[in-house]
Amino acid sequence: MLSVNQFVSQPQDRLFNTEAFFRLHAPDNACFFQWVLKGRAVMCLHASEVNPGCWRSPRRGTYGGVSFFADVSVQELEAFLVEVLEYLQRQGVERLEILLPPMAHAEERAAEQFFVLRSLGFTESLCDANYAIDVDTRPLLEHLNYANRKRLNKCQREGFAARMAEPTELPAIYQVIARNRLGKGYPMTMTLAQLTQMQVLFPEQVQLFACHAAQQMVASAVCLRVSPEVLYVFYWGDEAAFSQFSPITLLASAIYEYCQQQAIALLDIGTASADGQANHGLIRFKRGLGCEASLKFRLEKTLES
Repeated sequence: MLSVNQFVSQPQDRLFNTEAFFRLHAPDNACFFQWVLKGRAVMCLHASEVNPGCWRSPRRGTYGGVSFFADVSVQELEAFLVEVLEYLQRQGVERLEILLPPMAHAEERAAEQFFVLRSLGFTESLCDANYAIDVDTRPLLEHLNYANRKRLNKCQREGFAARMAEPTELPAIYQVIARNRLGKGYPMTMTLAQLTQMQVLFPEQVQLFACHAAQQMVASAVCLRVSPEVLYVFYWGDEAAFSQFSPITLLASAIYEYCQQQAIALLDIGTASADGQANHGLIRFKRGLGCEASLKFRLEKTLES
């Protein structure tokens, strides 16, 4: 049975599909869909209006789509999505876009979701390559290419130190990242105030990391534990004056060690493209850290009037 904006209690799964994340970013026109069987939510999906007539799952966050809380069948997944589409169509929605998680996050369920959406008339409007590191018992050093091993060793010889940071360090961490992105021509997609609000709402999911040379913060990262199995590097950057040391490599090692300690299986470092076009320098950087690629799709469908 389809439930809309009733917020039936459900297990905590992906950060982006929680009720709290939805409420944080939802505009007036938004729906939180759940599929309820025998009184419990077994799937959910939310979508919000991003332009007149156009809705997206999610409005904010790197991916949305369906979260699964039980081993539902492909037939049940299809029934859920059909009812979601019919509901949105009755509300006058003209187009629905769904950003699927990278295949590496949950390959089997992501593949089934992709298949069902295609069978319902969705088409790919964007295909990105997403990069992530499988976390195992080895140190990150053994995943790195030769150049990054040299950079990591150089940072350690020079006395650089990377660690998990305290929540109170968010303003300083944000400023390092903002300066880095500004120097590369990239805007910050969230303000410090918005990130602080997320930190308050999701204290266990927002994790901060910093790298210091003596007393100076030279690199930093904001990471999100988007599921029990996945840590996502939401933002990171280093100070231009220290680029010859590449402190991001040492920072990556500290984040990877945190994943090992927390039994996190996948460290997701994000896409290396813009609007489906490859950023070859970024691809080389992420592959050099030991990342492997998986596909990440945006699907969309024009709803019949």
